[in-house]
Amino acid sequence: MHYLDWAATAPPYRDIIEAAVGVAADAYGNPSSAHRAGREARALLESSRERLAGSIGAAPSNVVLTSGGSEADSIALLSTLVGKGERSVVISELEHPAVYEQARALEGLGVRVIRVRPERDGLVSPERVAEALRPDTAVVAVMAVSNETGAIQPVGRIVEAVRSAAGGRRPFVHCDAVQALGTIGFDARALGVDGAAFSAHKLGGPRGVGALYLGRPLRPLALGGGQEAGVRPGTHNTAGAWAFAEAAARAASSVAQRMERARALERRLFDGLSAIPGATPLPECRRAGDERYSPYIACLSFPGLAGETMARLLDEAGVAVSTGSACSSSKKERRSLDAMGVDRELSFSSIRVSTGRDTVEADIDAFLEAAASAYSRFRV
Repeated sequence: MHYLDWAATAPPYRDIIEAAVGVAADAYGNPSSAHRAGREARALLESSRERLAGSIGAAPSNVVLTSGGSEADSIALLSTLVGKGERSVVISELEHPAVYEQARALEGLGVRVIRVRPERDGLVSPERVAEALRPDTAVVAVMAVSNETGAIQPVGRIVEAVRSAAGGRRPFVHCDAVQALGTIGFDARALGVDGAAFSAHKLGGPRGVGALYLGRPLRPLALGGGQEAGVRPGTHNTAGAWAFAEAAARAASSVAQRMERARALERRLFDGLSAIPGATPLPECRRAGDERYSPYIACLSFPGLAGETMARLLDEAGVAVSTGSACSSSKKERRSLDAMGVDRELSFSSIRVSTGRDTVEADIDAFLEAAASAYSRFRV
């Protein structure tokens, strides 16, 4: 199989997963226990936290371990329910369901949600975000990299715009950085965000492990045993934290080298796409080498052939792609593309191609050959 769905999940590092089994068996103590087994587990947990912090530009004390990126996003947004008075939340229309659907749930609980539309190129304007602020805005959430188009959002400029517009107030600026860590890289302190979500399985670690960067305190809604400074209660996944830190360290150590390979594969993909009559990148302005987009993610449309049909035909040909976010692939609408003003026929006929550390030219060539064949045979 030619696997081109890395944005959904990355094949795990086999050696890390196998080693994590040994870690789970050896460091079996509860890190919250005071006896020797607990202290050993705690020491391993904290060393893992320290390594992970180094990969995201943070101090270990700013890293909260979670069950994944979705929970990390939820913690930041649900904090708006803690306290008195009316609250509002500002998010972009591009957000992953972990943020977008959580905001919708908050809306049902009386929180006002203000959604900012992106420009046609898929980028969110810092000025539009600033204009959307209200005196009661508690949280602003804009993702680092679009999981559908690969658009790299100007997070640092958005933070600056929010700070300037908010004056003496300081809304909590949160960033879903799941698609950034391990690909384009992410430095939480340099960008100035207050919160950021990460997930281990997107970069070769295990599923069910994630992290929340907290640059400033927030009041969590969930309560329990007080683990993770009370922000995320629950018994720690020590082996998972170790594996996450190991995978993140590997990814962070080779960002520049991998980016160069990814750009070369992106050029090959777009050059081949131009030879398929009718095939269109989304947004339509995107070209290979455009630094506004992650070279790891490309949204491609084959008008006249439904995206779901194309994905199924490619699967039959041994090529794995998706029709968008894996968390909402069963839904017919393409919310992000609609928000960008993409023509409905183009969005309906779109698929997502995403590459990773093991992708080679043969994978791209196999996709192009299979896509050209399917399109010529079944295009309406």
